[in-house]
Amino acid sequence: MKILDKKTCSHVTRIRPSLCILLILFLTVCMVSSADTNSGDTGSVTITDDWGREVILDHPAERIVFGHTAAGEGILLAGGWDKVVGRDASITNYKFYPNLDSLPVINGLNQAFTLDFEKITELEPDLVILQKKYSDRENFDVIAETLAPDIPVVGLDFLDPESADSIQKLGVLLGTSDVADEYVRFHDDTITSIREKTSSLPDTEKPHVFIDAVGMGPEQISTYGKEASFWNKICDIAGAKNVAQDLPSDFVKTVDLEWLLEQDIDSIVVQVWDKEKPEYVGYTATQPAKATEEAEVIIQEISEKDIYSHTDAVQNGQVFVQDYQLANNPKSFIGVVYLAKWIHPDLFADINPEQIHQEYLKKFIGTDLDLNNAGIFGYP
Repeated sequence: MKILDKKTCSHVTRIRPSLCILLILFLTVCMVSSADTNSGDTGSVTITDDWGREVILDHPAERIVFGHTAAGEGILLAGGWDKVVGRDASITNYKFYPNLDSLPVINGLNQAFTLDFEKITELEPDLVILQKKYSDRENFDVIAETLAPDIPVVGLDFLDPESADSIQKLGVLLGTSDVADEYVRFHDDTITSIREKTSSLPDTEKPHVFIDAVGMGPEQISTYGKEASFWNKICDIAGAKNVAQDLPSDFVKTVDLEWLLEQDIDSIVVQVWDKEKPEYVGYTATQPAKATEEAEVIIQEISEKDIYSHTDAVQNGQVFVQDYQLANNPKSFIGVVYLAKWIHPDLFADINPEQIHQEYLKKFIGTDLDLNNAGIFGYP
C-alpha cells in the first residue's frame, strides 16, 4: 500500500472541493438536458391548419374524435387510430377499422359536419379532427366556437391529391410523426413520378376529361365543378383537363344537358360506389369475381346514352370506371395514377396502379386485403 505524505494529502484536500463543484455542475447540465428532451416529447405542439388557423395543444393528443370518412383514413395513415374515442357514422369498412362497433359515433350517417356536441363533450377528447369543406368556413367556425375553449378543433384537407401535408400536420398533433412522415414520402414519391412526365405536356396533348359523378338519380348527370378542387388537381397532375373545372358548384353539381352537349370530351371517368353496387365495388364487394363483367356493363350503358354517344370518348373507347374512393379521401393520389395510366398509356407504360394501391393498403393502412379479391377500383 502506498502511504501519502503530508504534502500530498494537503494537495488532495485542496483539489477535492473543486472536483465536487465540477461534478455538481456536470450533473445539473445532464438533468436539464434530459428535462428538455422529455418536454419535446410530451410538451405543447403547434400547427397551422388548412384554414390558416393556429392550433395549439398542451401535449400530443391522446383522445381524438373525427368527422368525415377522409379524416378517419388520414388518422390511420398518421398512425393514430388507437387514439380514436369517437368516429364518423359513415365509416363502415371493417377491413380497415376492426374496432368500429366499440367506438361511439359523433354525427349522423352522411352528415360529417352535423355534430353531436353533447356526445363529443361526454367523450372528453383532446382534439376534434374535421375534413376541410372547401366552401363552408362559416360552419366550421361555428363548430370550433361551440367546442371552445375546452376542446380544440382542427380542419385539415385530406382530399388534396398533390399534398400530404394534412398527414404530416396530424402526425405532429398526435405525436406520431415517424409514422406520418414515412407515408408522406411514399405519397410524394408517387406524385413526383407522375408530375415529372406530365408537367411539360402542351395543352394540345392534355385530354378533356368528364367525370360522371356518383350520388344522383339514374336520369341525372352530375360532376365536380370549381369548388371540388381536388378533382381539378387529379386531372392536372395526370396530364388532363377537367371539362367542368370552371363550373360554379358546391362540390357536386347537376349538369345542364345542353351545356354538356357543347363540350369536347376526350375521356369519361364513370364513378361507381359500394352504396349503389355493393356486390361489385370496393374493398367489401360481395361478388368480386363478377366485378369485371359489371364494369363492362357500365361502360356499355354509358356509351349508349344519347348524351355521350357522339363524344370522342365513346368513339375512341376512352370510357373508364373508377371507384369514387379513389378521389374522395387521402388515396386520391392513387386515383391520379389510374387516370394517368388510362389517358397516357405510352407515357406510363412502366407504372402499375394496382401495385401502388396494394402497397398503400399493406404498408400504410395495415390490412392484408388482396386487391385480386376485391371489387372495382379502376377499369380497365
